[in-house]
Amino acid sequence: MEIDAAVRASSDARLRTKYDNAVYVVQRAFALYPFGEIAFSFNDCPLRTIYFETPCAFPEINSFTYETVSTYGLPLETIRSDFKSGLEGLLKEKSTKAIFIGTRIGDPNAVGQEQFSPSSPGWPPFMRVNPILDWSYRDVWSFLLTCKVKYCSLYDEGYT
Repeated sequence: MEIDAAVRASSDARLRTKYDNAVYVVQRAFALYPFGEIAFSFNDCPLRTIYFETPCAFPEINSFTYETVSTYGLPLETIRSDFKSGLEGLLKEKSTKAIFIGTRIGDPNAVGQEQFSPSSPGWPPFMRVNPILDWSYRDVWSFLLTCKVKYCSLYDEGYT
């Protein structure tokens, strides 16, 4: 089922409002930045998708990431170094000005962030685009279940 149609058909008014707000943030990002300067961070799509694969990642996370990339035909750039070094390399190598991130307000690194937030001092400069910053845990699950979106199996084991 198409995501937009599933959300529109939902009786969950809160989900529809959160979804509309997230779509607005995405549209604003594309209005502010040229297409080639935007990346999608993963925690037949021409948008660059980046994944920071760490040696300590659960195998389920890696499997889910690569299965999702395959399912949706995403052009994946896997970075196998620490996050800061990998980000520095990515930003030097590619003309990336903004990165879509799945940060939510309750996340430890979300303090002080807004829907558009520059990177933190001491980090390479880029704009963090947080379309679901105002989403709660409940909102995420409502979206996933309403839209029948696949998710990592670790969630079924109690991980968040």
